[in-house]
Amino acid sequence: MLDIIRGHTAGVQYGGVKYGFGISFNQELSKSIGVFSRIGWNDGQTASWAFAEIDQTASIGMRITGDVIKRPLDNFGIACIINGLSAPHRNYLNAGGNGFILGDGKLTNYKYEQILETFYKVRLSRWLWVTLDYQFTINPGYNKDRGPVNIYGIRTHVEF
Repeated sequence: MLDIIRGHTAGVQYGGVKYGFGISFNQELSKSIGVFSRIGWNDGQTASWAFAEIDQTASIGMRITGDVIKRPLDNFGIACIINGLSAPHRNYLNAGGNGFILGDGKLTNYKYEQILETFYKVRLSRWLWVTLDYQFTINPGYNKDRGPVNIYGIRTHVEF
């Protein structure tokens, strides 16, 4: 079974056609507050070279500008995300397969990955932004036997 799925999900053969869709909704509630929601799905049958292995996703969140603290170019955000894998993708990982990021022998206790994320993006100069990010993740890597985990990050954005 592993050899049959390998060419489709494992990351051994990349390319082909990947079917899926994504829908994004963004709405400003006021000059300083906006909300968003996203959903996405793919068939999980094709290997992809992607940032994360996600076959289904849904998120909802809010963004607030720094107007309240007299920093209108800063942003604060919070979001809740839930991610899942297709049955073929789960079966492949449970059979010992490896993906681009996932796979360490078994995935016997599959559960949806759940994430609470918050960030603060601060403009330090006309050309430099820094974002501090925190994620609390339940069932990391879709494995109920792991986590929860705390993930801290920092991003920079430079404009020339």
